[in-house]
Amino acid sequence: MSFKATLTDVGLLRDSLAAISELVTEGIFQVKKDGLSLGATDPTMVTMVKFKLLSLVFDDYQLEDEEELSVNIESLMNVLKRAKAGDTVVLELEKDENRLSVTLKNSSVRTFKIPLIDIEKADVPDMKLDFSATVEAKSSVLTDSIGDASIVTDTVVMSATADKFSMAADGDLSQVNVQLGKDSPDIVGITVSGDSKSKYSLDYLKKIEKGSKIADTVKMQFGKDYPIRFTFVAKDKVELSYVLAPRVED
Repeated sequence: MSFKATLTDVGLLRDSLAAISELVTEGIFQVKKDGLSLGATDPTMVTMVKFKLLSLVFDDYQLEDEEELSVNIESLMNVLKRAKAGDTVVLELEKDENRLSVTLKNSSVRTFKIPLIDIEKADVPDMKLDFSATVEAKSSVLTDSIGDASIVTDTVVMSATADKFSMAADGDLSQVNVQLGKDSPDIVGITVSGDSKSKYSLDYLKKIEKGSKIADTVKMQFGKDYPIRFTFVAKDKVELSYVLAPRVED
């Protein structure tokens, strides 16, 4: 046994993988003493995903040496979807068989074997980004604003000043503009140091906002025609972040 972990909070891992799989279907999980982590880009290289699930989340976490789990994320997520209320999940690396064993325990014991796959290892850049705006808001703000914008067009303009945060969409005939002042109960905080207004693809934003299932708030960091970073954190449990490239007009 080189890695074995037991988890009762199945929903946290399942929801995290569901959010990740919207953009990345396979990946290499780094297994270390402090938890599981993943860094990957989507096939179009438009979005970068980083994920960490802390070992503190697990009821039992046994690891001899650092390991890598190269798996089809959708396959693992589909197994976790079979977990019922009250099930305990046991993850175990079967190194000799080159597979991950996933056991669901309750009144019955169900064991699934997921093969480890060959994935070309690519370095995920540690991007040094200098954001001019940081907005922390309830996750529902992102979800609702994306829903509003999607009935108008396929892009959204996000902007921030010291006093307010806005998400606007402008279609051929219709428009929508969602604004929240810094004193809104849905805003945790706004910090702006310069011009902060960029356009992003709604197709990608719809996938990114799935991260709201794991955290009540989201931190959004962006600038002028600049990438945006979304960070979802459940303290002492999990962190999921995305960096999305802007849509720049020709």
